[in-house]
Amino acid sequence: MRTIIPWCLLAFFVWSCSSSAPSILGSSASDSNPVTGQKVLFQVWGLSDNPPLRYAWHADSGELEEWNEEQPYAYWIAPDSPGPCSVACTIMDSEDNSSTRVFEITVNQRELKTVLGHGTVSCLEKQRISLIGGAWVSTRDGQIRYISSSANEVSSWTGVFGAMYIELYFTLYGSSYSLWGAPVQGNEISVQSSGSTSTLVCQKCAPDGTIHDLAADVLDTDLLWIASDSGLHWHHSKSGNHDTYEADAIGETHDLFSGKRFVYAAADTGIFALEGTKDDDTPLYPGDSCAVLEIIGDDATTQEIEDSDAVTVWHVTGGDVCRNGQALADQPHDLPGGETICSLSVDLKGNIWCGKYRWDGASWQVQAGLEDADVVKSAVSNEGIVYFQTASGALLRW
Repeated sequence: MRTIIPWCLLAFFVWSCSSSAPSILGSSASDSNPVTGQKVLFQVWGLSDNPPLRYAWHADSGELEEWNEEQPYAYWIAPDSPGPCSVACTIMDSEDNSSTRVFEITVNQRELKTVLGHGTVSCLEKQRISLIGGAWVSTRDGQIRYISSSANEVSSWTGVFGAMYIELYFTLYGSSYSLWGAPVQGNEISVQSSGSTSTLVCQKCAPDGTIHDLAADVLDTDLLWIASDSGLHWHHSKSGNHDTYEADAIGETHDLFSGKRFVYAAADTGIFALEGTKDDDTPLYPGDSCAVLEIIGDDATTQEIEDSDAVTVWHVTGGDVCRNGQALADQPHDLPGGETICSLSVDLKGNIWCGKYRWDGASWQVQAGLEDADVVKSAVSNEGIVYFQTASGALLRW
């Protein structure tokens, strides 16, 4: 008995002090039934007596974006072929104990679907403020709807707008959304945030004119850019100042795009990279331009943008889709019944969308099912879903 008791005590001591595997408290997927090529956000929450925890991800198909093992989430792009897939997250503690959560996902084939019927949509705006998300739609009956691959919801905002800009603010107390909305005609901009509503009058805009686009400055979020048929204007909410950007150089301004360092403006005299309210009448690329889209980072000076092949600015100028000032050899208007629309967007594979036409790097194709549709704007969401606004006011999704 003298030799047995110590071994029993030792076994009890080892058993009672051994660490257990991390507990999985919860998990989620932004979409459990994605379509081919869609981006999905996976999250797993774990708990252990032996922190810190590490997270390792694996997928049997599709593409996992690079993840940080200290963060409990990862982004996955579904494969191009439909079918069942699995994505697994293994949680490990400091003693290499582990637990695994497996997501069983069914990937569906992409189809062109009508989300909102004819006569419904007045404005379509991509949600830019997160790595995953859908689009915002202003309807002709005054609703502002949020639409994604799995949602079609009415927000608390209201208004019938021809142009919108939506921003997310982070503070010590949380986050909040703000909406700027311009009417189809007029110079009064609706400002809605945190349950409050106010009206900003663009004093430099024609009362019976059109505001084509809105964008907050990327470096100074209190600075709002206003693209209108009477020029490019700005308003600073803190100072209350309001003026026109290079009134003598820029006339009608059609489109704004928020890059990493600059807001780009497409005007009747060219493409401009805006550095605050400092006037600069030298366009990056000259010509009557109606759409602009920056694809590959712009965290450089305007001179470096002009000189560097690493920065790619897509724009519609003179009726052609251009890349860094050069028109593509093939154009949408070269196709039978083709037309270049003043709208540019880019999907997760780097394809450029101009209305219903898709540029794959070599040629333009018409998205199947849209051959006879009069698409006036396309917008690719951050989850890779393509939305089409038609002249009749319908919203389609692919």
